[in-house]
Amino acid sequence: MRKIIVLLLIFTCTFAGCKQPDPYLNYVSEVRQEIYEGTADSAKITAVYGFCETPYLNDGKTGDIIYGLTFRLHIVPDETKRVIKFTNGDREYSAPFILDEITSEYRATVEIKADMEKEFAAALIIGDTTVPVVFRSIVPDKCITYETALKALENKQSALLNSYMKDGNFSAEIYMRVFVKDGAPYWYIGIAAGNDRLKALLIDGVSGELLAVRDII
Repeated sequence: MRKIIVLLLIFTCTFAGCKQPDPYLNYVSEVRQEIYEGTADSAKITAVYGFCETPYLNDGKTGDIIYGLTFRLHIVPDETKRVIKFTNGDREYSAPFILDEITSEYRATVEIKADMEKEFAAALIIGDTTVPVVFRSIVPDKCITYETALKALENKQSALLNSYMKDGNFSAEIYMRVFVKDGAPYWYIGIAAGNDRLKALLIDGVSGELLAVRDII
């Protein structure tokens, strides 16, 4: 009976088609898949959703993954306390904006794993004042997903990816970030092999065509 079941499974996968998991997905240590923009009190706020390994290191290995939404407030630094709040599903999230001393940019990060909408409402609390903000995605609907972008890379750069294989294992980690320029989406893909070695690739966000490749050391 057991042999019959095995044969049936083989037959089903061969002739009906079994979708195999993408082996390289396990080596993706960063994805920025959605970009939002909003305005509050004449100040521009951007937000990026995705996941990232923690700690974030170019060591050629994928660490623990954390999903999050990171807000950036573009203002001249001052002493006013600011907090971002929003609701997703039945849960409310909030985070204070903290000044990055290196970039002089305010950031607030909320740990969240969810199916993010293309638009969502939030509130920016400035001292004792609450200002409503509507965040809208600037990533076009026609943009391919990071999974599709990765599959496109595999199809067009299989020799490159195979060059990182050692003893049957992929000896690098993959960074993927969507961005939009002049209304057109693109995927940046970085292959990090450790010791700050990085192969950077640019892929068209609609067609999946490879546009550029360069080494960054």
